[in-house]
Amino acid sequence: MTQADPNTTFRLVDPYVGWQPDPTSASTGLTGLADEDGLRLATLSGGLVRDDLLPWFPDPRLAHSSRSGWYLLASGAVPRLLRRDPCTGAWRPLWTPSCDPELLHDPIAVAAAGHRLAVADKRRVLIWDHEGEQLTAVVDDPGARLVAVDATGAVVAAGAEASRLWRYGPDGTPHGSLRTGVAGQLVGLRIGPGGTVWLLSRDGDRGPLRLSTGRPGAAFATTDPAALAEALPASALVAAWAGGFCLRVPGREGETRDECADWSGAALSGGAPRAPRFRTSGTLVTGPLDSGISRCRWHRVRVDAEVPAGCSLSVAVAVTEDRAAEPHERDWQAAPAGVLDHLVDQPPGRWLRLRLTLTSDGERTPVVYRVRLDLPRSTSADLLPAAFRQDPLAEDFTERFLSLFDASLADLDRVIERYPALLDVDGVPDGALTWLGGLLGLGFDAGWGPDIRRRLVAAAPDLYRTRGTPAALSRVIEIVTGMAPDIRELAAERLWATVTAAGTAPGDPAAAGSTLGQARLFGRASARLRLGDAAGVGGSPLGSTPLRARGDPDTDAVSAHAHRFRVTLPPRALSPEEEQTLSRLVARQAPAHTVGTVRSGGLGLVVGVWSAVGVDTALVPLPAPVLGPAPAGARSRPVRLGRSSVLWPGPRGHWTGTPVRSGTAVGVQTLAW
Repeated sequence: MTQADPNTTFRLVDPYVGWQPDPTSASTGLTGLADEDGLRLATLSGGLVRDDLLPWFPDPRLAHSSRSGWYLLASGAVPRLLRRDPCTGAWRPLWTPSCDPELLHDPIAVAAAGHRLAVADKRRVLIWDHEGEQLTAVVDDPGARLVAVDATGAVVAAGAEASRLWRYGPDGTPHGSLRTGVAGQLVGLRIGPGGTVWLLSRDGDRGPLRLSTGRPGAAFATTDPAALAEALPASALVAAWAGGFCLRVPGREGETRDECADWSGAALSGGAPRAPRFRTSGTLVTGPLDSGISRCRWHRVRVDAEVPAGCSLSVAVAVTEDRAAEPHERDWQAAPAGVLDHLVDQPPGRWLRLRLTLTSDGERTPVVYRVRLDLPRSTSADLLPAAFRQDPLAEDFTERFLSLFDASLADLDRVIERYPALLDVDGVPDGALTWLGGLLGLGFDAGWGPDIRRRLVAAAPDLYRTRGTPAALSRVIEIVTGMAPDIRELAAERLWATVTAAGTAPGDPAAAGSTLGQARLFGRASARLRLGDAAGVGGSPLGSTPLRARGDPDTDAVSAHAHRFRVTLPPRALSPEEEQTLSRLVARQAPAHTVGTVRSGGLGLVVGVWSAVGVDTALVPLPAPVLGPAPAGARSRPVRLGRSSVLWPGPRGHWTGTPVRSGTAVGVQTLAW
């Protein structure tokens, strides 16, 4: 391991300590001096980027509904409202030419939510229901330029200014105006859950964008895109420009692809043009950084940064003994291109200035998180005999040469120091969870996310102590699915019947007798041949039952389903992939000599030993009876006569379930069907 001078110190330059820009040399083209996201090039707009907010605030001519898809106000001689076909991706008119209502004259904005539509059109707002099939209202609103619809059908209209909005009911009834207190020109308008209004505004045509939110009766406040993304789901819109727009849609093989069209709905090829987003260059020059040591030999500069393709980061330092001395341009030592860790090759001095120059292609930007300056110079050469320091030139070369190995060993030291952190399940990176699970013998399914893997690793000690028990299996399923299962061992629930023989001793398994005609003794698949003896006990007709020569026949009632169990989950439609995942999970966690089955809860209530209330029960109407094999692709099982089946609800007609209202007394006036 390396041996460092215990008096070695360092200086940090980052957003927490401060970037300490030189007031006499103004930094240009950069932002993030007080931002933990790092120092980076400023955007051309000076703040929020419009393209980053397109998934939530599309062009006014575009609208998206989670139920009915995308709508487009198509430009042309005759304005049309188009809807995207989810199967082909083509944009088709919402109304056929034969039944086109010809209501649109000069539409400028469209909004959608659920099955409702709203269009701002030449001094009025039109509201439709059932995806354009029913016109519910025409509202006179001469200033409407943007509209938004919420899940209840309420409509909000806005003009050019963001300071005032108008609200209408689903039937067009005015609900008054809403003063937001937000200044500037309105660019985007959305309504979120609970009636929350989101506004995107700017000062003038080129001013910085502002994102604000509020609700009726409360003041509007400025917010950030992270809060917007948490409150509203993002749409598939990824680009929009004067010539068209692009949607990111899933492909046939599960991949994603960009589907582009112009503003008339015609398909475009080639994708969206790339417009510059960031400034092409920016520079930060710090003020003099004090080492606290006269004639200090500064040692090393380490920059923690991300430099994407098409960008560059240049680092330069200058050392002076006098704080007020301004370094000449020739005094600056620039690091080689692309090097973020280098030695300081400067004359001794107490003060150091740092210069960072960021360049970009306009699409991406370098990000600088931290700069560390080590001082004074301390290398492995300090451990060598004094003979290696007699010649100043040889001493300088030896220090710089050994610094290469010191840097590599220091990196190894940091890895070893941080190694225990990899065993912390809460702090380990997501990419190391599979490795950490491998140390504990855990196998993860490819579909499990980082949160599930962390919970499994955290619960591994307790699970290993109780592995093979129903409690451990239930815990694992609950971690993976989020649902508490019901686990039943079938041998304990199997209904068998025996005929009590005369003179049976108490405690004998045959003592638990049953009356013939009221219980089935054995099924054909489980029966055993027993030849009668002199006392007449037992006996089976030859040729009608299979021969079984192993085991004790008196334990057939238990052994027929021994080592078998059933895992039942609450009622939920499981996909085939989820069913396969659960089956693999149960097979891995169950003891090797057992066989388990997995099923989700049914759609009815069975009162008896097979029912687990709250897991596989639901108070719903009876499903339609189906005799014979289930149709192809159907999830329901066929009806077996006499086995948990009802062919007709009775003379009172079809029962529709249990009504729960003020006049219902559960257990007195209810019937569980």
